[in-house]
This record gives sequence, C-alpha cells and structure tokens, in this order.
Amino acid sequence: MRLISINLLLVALLLLGALPARAQEPVQQMRAFWVDNLHPGLYNHPQVDELVNNVVRAGANTIIVQARHHGDAWYNNSIEPRSADPLLAPAAEFDPLGYLIEKAHSMGVRVHAWLVVSVACRPSDRLWGNPAHVCTAHGPAAQGAERWTTATFGGEQVGDLDFGHPSAVTYFEGLVGHLLQAYPALDGVHWDYIRFAGKSYGYNQVSLERFNRTVGRPPDSRPRPEDPAWSQWRRDRVSEMVRRLYIRAKAIKPSIQVSAATITWGGAGSGGDWPASAAYAQVFQDWPAWLDEGILDFAVPMHYFEEGVSRSRGWYDGWLAFDRDRAGRRAIVAGVGAWLNTREQNLGQVQRALAPDGSGRALAGVAFYSYANSFARTSYEARRAFMDQLRATVFAQPARAPDWPWMVAPTGGHLQGIATVDGQIVPEAKVSLIRDGVWLRDIYASADGWFGAVELTPGAYTIAITSADGRQTWLTTTISPGLVTSL
Repeated sequence: MRLISINLLLVALLLLGALPARAQEPVQQMRAFWVDNLHPGLYNHPQVDELVNNVVRAGANTIIVQARHHGDAWYNNSIEPRSADPLLAPAAEFDPLGYLIEKAHSMGVRVHAWLVVSVACRPSDRLWGNPAHVCTAHGPAAQGAERWTTATFGGEQVGDLDFGHPSAVTYFEGLVGHLLQAYPALDGVHWDYIRFAGKSYGYNQVSLERFNRTVGRPPDSRPRPEDPAWSQWRRDRVSEMVRRLYIRAKAIKPSIQVSAATITWGGAGSGGDWPASAAYAQVFQDWPAWLDEGILDFAVPMHYFEEGVSRSRGWYDGWLAFDRDRAGRRAIVAGVGAWLNTREQNLGQVQRALAPDGSGRALAGVAFYSYANSFARTSYEARRAFMDQLRATVFAQPARAPDWPWMVAPTGGHLQGIATVDGQIVPEAKVSLIRDGVWLRDIYASADGWFGAVELTPGAYTIAITSADGRQTWLTTTISPGLVTSL
C-alpha cells in the first residue's frame, strides 16, 4: 500500500512539473557534416571552435573533415606537404586535424578524415612543382613506370592516380598508415574519388601492360573504353584498392571506421539496372559489392538532388529505396546535397532518409554536404539558426554515432599476407583458403604479392599459395574475431 502511494505521488509531481521528466534515450544514428577545406571552418582555432559548437548545437555527432585535397595535407604530421592555403594558420601554432579531434572529442563528437584518393595533380594547385609533392616525381610529366597517374584512351595525361599502377596503390596505403599512426584518436577514414573519372580513363601504361598480360593480348594492345574485359579490369582494380585500404587500416587500428563517398548520378540503378548505372559502368565503382563483401563499414551515397525539381526529387527517393535494399552486411548513411535546397527542403529530405520503409528497414543516418553550405545561400548567422532548426525538428531526439555491430561484437576476422613461393614474392599468385580440411575459395594476389580477405569464420586455416608454374607454399594460421591476421 505504501509503495502504491509513493508511485502515485511521483506521477503527480511529474504532471505538476515539480520533477524533471526523464530525458529521451539517444538513438544510434549518424548525423554528420562534410567539412570541406575550400570554405571557412578549418583554417584556425576559432573556426574549429565554431564548427564543433554548431555541430553540437544541431544535435549532430560526426564531422567528416577534408584532410587531403590534391596531394596536400590539412594536418601537420604527414608524409605529404602541408597545405599552402594562405588562410590556414601557421603550422607552428595550429594543427587543423589534431585540434579538431581534441575539440570534437571534448564535446562528444566523432571525427573522420576525408581523403581525396585519385585526384592529385592540378597545375592550379599552390603546391604544384613542390619537390615533396607526389606529382612532381610521379605525375603526368614523369616517364615510364615512374608515371603513376592515368591517361585517357586518346592519350591525354591526367593528374589522377591510376588504380592499376601498383606503386600508386602502395603510396596511398603508406599515406593512410602514417595518418592512423600519427593520429591514433581518429575515429574514421573516408575515401572520396575512389573511382575513375569516366569510361575513357585508366590508360596508364603500366596498367595497360598488366591487363594485356593477364588476358593474353599483345603487349601493345589498347582496348577501347567500352571493352567489357577492360571495364571489368578497371572495376576490379578500384575494388582491390578498397579491399587493401580496409584491411590495412584495420590491421593498424581495429576500431577505425572506414567509409566512402559513392556515386549516385541520375536515376537509381536498382535490381537488374545496376550494371547500367553511372557508378558501375562509367566510373567503375561497384560500391554495393563493397558493402556485400564487407570492405567498407558504411557507404555515404552522394544523393545530391534538387528537392524543387520533380524528376530530381524522384531520383532522390528512388536512391533511398535502393539504399535500404542494398546495405549488404554493412550500413548506408544518406548523403544530402544541402547546398542545392532551402532549409525546409533539406529538412524534408532528411526526414525521408531517416524514415524506415514498409519492411522496417532504416538507413544508418544522414550526412550534409556541406557544413559551409548547409543550405542554399548560407550565411554565418543563418547557419547557426539552421542548426537550431535541425535540433528542434529532425534531430529533436538525441542521437549518438552508431557502434557498428560487426565491430562491437565481431563474428568474423580478416586475413592479409604476401604471396611467396621458395622465398620469392609471386605476383598474381592463386591463394587457396582451407578450413577444417575443406576448400573454401581461391583469391588472387596483387602485382606486389599482397592478398587479403575479410569476414572469415574464426578458427584454424590452411593457406595454399600456388605460382603460375604450379609450385606451392603451404601455411597455417588462426583467424580471430574482429582482428587482422597478417602472414
């Protein structure tokens, strides 16, 4: 009787406002802003303070900050030269990424380093010709195998790293490895431009020679852009890059989150239409396959569509449906082209992105492109007001950035190694995975002998490495949940 009376009293006090109501429990939902380095937000301490305060003000929880533009670093401890932007505070007093991580973490916000992967060499860049810049020794003007950049079918040299050149791949791997070791508190890495620029790109001479050797064509053969075998070769090279970066990053820091900005041009490539999509057919970015394999933790499809245009709005909704259907074993965070729309239109797009479909499937969150242009014709004060509006509407319920289940409670482990036979590295070797005496599958080593696989069932494995002439090496190892086993 006494317990009932106390409970009635508590209810009465709550109704009268004498006791605070219990706060809403936060949901797990990524609420992110891309922060580019072409606009204010990252140039000095006050701008970073304002950035983090605004993110918190909005009820958001993640910053995806551009840490690499065109072969330059927006952080002080890098193997690439620091940005020469005159608005960036001097290195002696300011580390953009280091200070952002410190400030954001103090306020419960996570930081992911956004790295432009392929685009590296542009004559308009301030570091053009800098002896420490990757393009000075390995850009379009380099000769032979020292040229790591791509070319078009017509022979035009382009300042984008080519995914078919082994040295371009290992260079970027080294850059990412150095970043993770130099900034151990970093929460994630985010790939941008991890694709070719179009169907006529990819004609680096080293890549062409590798392709012709692999498919048995004459060494001087030059496949046309629409050649199916050549298209698949380029698609495989991009996917191989994604796989390598994922495994390499997890080997250094298992808790690092790996994501990519992915292409969604035009209408949704759902179902059987996916092979005709721009991502798959034009820029060779098969990102749903990456999610199926598990070589991203989440994708951020760039759904940059105008809400006020009927066809564009339809494309946006079509891609949201595609996302909910194609997350695979990972997750999707919808990217919103905020600069294209008014505040109210952006709220509508966010609301639709976060709403579950009829089967209860929901996306993992949203990301605004961008913080600087968070809606059409943004201004300093208007941005603050928009952050308040977000918190009062679509972000009213508190949210924390997701703890991905495959990382919190992993059921699979990862493998990487260098294929060797008789002590010699064997490029493109066949690597057979065998568990409990049962052959599982074959994978193939890269041009430098590296091989890797993700989400393997934990336990003891036998690894058989076979060279082209049939010689073999047999290894045994153990795969552990959530970790990378390196041979």
